[in-house]
Formats: sequence, C-alpha cells, structure tokens
Amino acid sequence: MGTAAANTKKGIDSVLNGGMAIGFKGSEDLGSGLTASFVAEIGFEPSDPYTAYSSGTAAGLTTGAAVTTTPSFSNGVNNRQSFVGLAGGFGSLTVGRQYSNIFMATCGNDVGGCANMVGNLAIMTATDASQDVRRANQVNYNLPSFAPGLTIQVGKSYGEKVNVGANSTNNAGDGSNYTFGYSTSGISATYASETVDNTGQFGGYVNAQGALATSKRKTNVMALSYDASVVKLHFTNTKSSIGTGVSKATMYGVSAPLGSSASIGFEMGTGDTKTIASTTTSKLKGSQLAFNYSLNKRTIAYFRQGSSSETTAAGINAAKASTTAFGISHNF
Repeated sequence: MGTAAANTKKGIDSVLNGGMAIGFKGSEDLGSGLTASFVAEIGFEPSDPYTAYSSGTAAGLTTGAAVTTTPSFSNGVNNRQSFVGLAGGFGSLTVGRQYSNIFMATCGNDVGGCANMVGNLAIMTATDASQDVRRANQVNYNLPSFAPGLTIQVGKSYGEKVNVGANSTNNAGDGSNYTFGYSTSGISATYASETVDNTGQFGGYVNAQGALATSKRKTNVMALSYDASVVKLHFTNTKSSIGTGVSKATMYGVSAPLGSSASIGFEMGTGDTKTIASTTTSKLKGSQLAFNYSLNKRTIAYFRQGSSSETTAAGINAAKASTTAFGISHNF
C-alpha cells in the first residue's frame, strides 16, 4: 500500500455490537426421537440507506485507503442465515446458509463478542475478502457425542458459480470443514479447519491481501480458554494460506464479571501477512476493550474500543484503524 489517507467518521451506527437482525426459528417433535427445526434470519442496516460494508465506506474504514468512490446503493437487507435441521440419535444435520465453522470457533473465544470492531486479528483471518462470515449452501453434520465434553462436526459448502466450458473456475466457492471441541472443568478447547476453492483473497479489517484466484484458501483456528470464575483467560491462533501467501494472528485475552450486572474484557495480539507476489511480510497489531452493563436480562449498555495497524518490512505504517463506540443493545 502507499501512504494511507486519514479517514474519519463520527455519527450513529448500528453494527458495532453485532449486526441488526430480525428472525424466526422453531422446532417440532416428529416422534421416534427425531426433531425438525428451522432458522430464518434477515439482517438490515437502519442507520442509512447503505449496507454496512458498501463500496466507498468499508475501504476507508478498514484499510486506511482514500475514499474516492461513491457508496453503492442498497436496500440494506441481507440474508444472514436461513437453514433447516434434523436431529436425533444419529446426531444433527443442518442445511442452508449458516455461519462458517472457523468463524464460530474464533467468535466463541472473542472477549468482545464478535461486535464488528477492529482489533481482533484472529477474526480478520477467519473472514472472507468481502468480510462475510457465513457460507451459502452448506451442509453441517454434528456427530453424536462419544465422550462427555467432546463434539465433532464436519461440513461441506457449495459455491454458486456456474462453470461453462472454457470459463470454468474449478468450482469457485466450494469448500469443506471440520471442528473438534472439548470442554471440562472450566477448560475449553476448539480446533477448526476450512478449505475453500478459488476465493482469490484473504479477508481483513486491516488490509485485504490479494492472492491467486485459482488457489484454495485453507484456514485453521485453535482456540483455548480457562474459566476460573473470577476471571477467564482466552487464547486464539489463526492461520490462512492461499498458495504461498499466508496471513496469521495470535490473540491473548482476559475477561471478568464486575458484580452481577457488568463485565469487562481486553484482548491484544500480533500477526503477519504476506501476499503470493511478495517476498516480504507485513506485521499486524490489534487490541480491543469491551465493557457491558446489563440493564435487564435482554438489554445491555456497552462501550467498545478497538484498534489495528499494519507495518511493512521497511517500518512504514501502511494502515491504521481505530474505533470507539458506546450504545445500547436489545434482544427480543
């Protein structure tokens, strides 16, 4: 990147403690130990007529690049999740648009609760270039538990790219994944892996690094936590590779309750990223502070502060982002 332009934004937003959404879910006992379920969740951006990551806004907020394009218009409505499921003695099966397993592994160990804040480099690595964290046309199978505390999940997703003759892109967007989880006596460990065909780029809140469009992207996540009641310790390591390009990060965090109504958490970490075309590596740093105060069982007041930066091998500050937010969140 060249010298980054300074971009700032002050105002009201609605995505800094998780996205706005309205949804429906239900389940029905089918008998013989079988249960059917469904989820239909629609996201929307009520603060303005643009989507949260429309052209001309995301580029400036996440990479430090000069905003020179006009934001694209959208009705601000999107399909967050929409899937059906079947569960029984065989385990459980879900089919449709769902969160990716690598995002779920990372999000579950984030002190900020995946609040759309800059600063968590591990989540940066687990997102797409478009910053999407869901997979369309995905089939997930959760195996029945073989031992107390053990969970195993395998999945397959399918892209919507139509291959026609010489224009074939080798099943772009097709992918596979698996997750192993284990919890006991306050200790929780998760290992998740995903491989997706021909994605073309790493994700990133700092800098979306380019890569070969014909390469597979493989992402691994290892998350560990220890809950000692008065304090909880977090460790997350992620690595994403496309050909010879690599983006990786390690985050350390601590969170704690403050009485019965409040909680606080802080995390920080480092990482590095290298494109396929480059022989040099840029260094990444990130941190996030999160404070929550429960007004009632469904409403919280929150404060968030996050920052991230990228420094080239020559020591040049290629990109820097910082966000401070406070507000109220309500779950119906």
